Amino acid sequence: MIGRFTRTVISMHLSMNLLIKNEADIIAENIRVHAALGVDSFVVMDNGSTDGTLEIVRALANTLPITVIERPTLDYQQSNWKTEMAKMARKDFGADWTIANDADEFWIPSPGCNLKDELTQTGSIIHCQRKNILFEREAFDRGADFFTQNLCVSSPINYRKGGEVEEVERSIMLGNIHGKVIVRSPGMLRIKGGNHRAWHAWGWLNQKQSERITVYHYPIRSRESFVANIENRSALLKKGVSKMGNHYRRWVKLHDSGQLEQEIDRLTVPKERKSTLLDLGIICEDPHPTKVITQALNAS
Repeated sequence: MIGRFTRTVISMHLSMNLLIKNEADIIAENIRVHAALGVDSFVVMDNGSTDGTLEIVRALANTLPITVIERPTLDYQQSNWKTEMAKMARKDFGADWTIANDADEFWIPSPGCNLKDELTQTGSIIHCQRKNILFEREAFDRGADFFTQNLCVSSPINYRKGGEVEEVERSIMLGNIHGKVIVRSPGMLRIKGGNHRAWHAWGWLNQKQSERITVYHYPIRSRESFVANIENRSALLKKGVSKMGNHYRRWVKLHDSGQLEQEIDRLTVPKERKSTLLDLGIICEDPHPTKVITQALNAS
């Protein structure tokens, strides 16, 4: 007779950190959605918000496990700060895995899955695909909620590397974008840049590509938040910050030269271009993130 064996499932603690500034229009939704999808704790660093963002996070901390850090200095040490927060999550919450997130990104699992389904005791780095969600221009102009938008970049254009600042005719939103990573806390050495990469003591051995998680990116949410973001980046550049994505440099340049309206036309989908982009397979209708986000917000 063969004995019956019971498999012991050990729960992994998943923490998320966020480096934020003036994200009042999205930060509550971001935290609430990810808490509903399996994130156990949050470390939030506020970089000098002036729009009530910090107060929103502090209010959420009354009901959710959130460590709040105020770092109002006009600086942008993204890699250093995200590494600091990942280590703090391990110390404060005993995090087994950590996600370094941005306020405009939602980590959405496949139907029937949870953000923790791929976490193990022996992993190191989990790479997740990232996709841009596009606003239809008419919806953008009337101020529709960002998470009601279903147009997703499914086959991005492989633009020549570089040139984002000078080649103003290209659409940044339709280009290829780097994925993001979930990192195992024991052995974690450093979070790189915007969490596109990480250094891990045994990352060479057992990192993998996720089959169940997609990061949906909502960089254009409203005219007000878009302009505010550009003005913040402009202030950082004038301060002497050198490590910043070329797309931000592009937007600062276009803003300063009065060409921002034309850029918004390239970042959204005007009615006359929608059918062409759909027919070419560059974009597709993807209702899954809207469904997940709406359900999570209604449940939280």
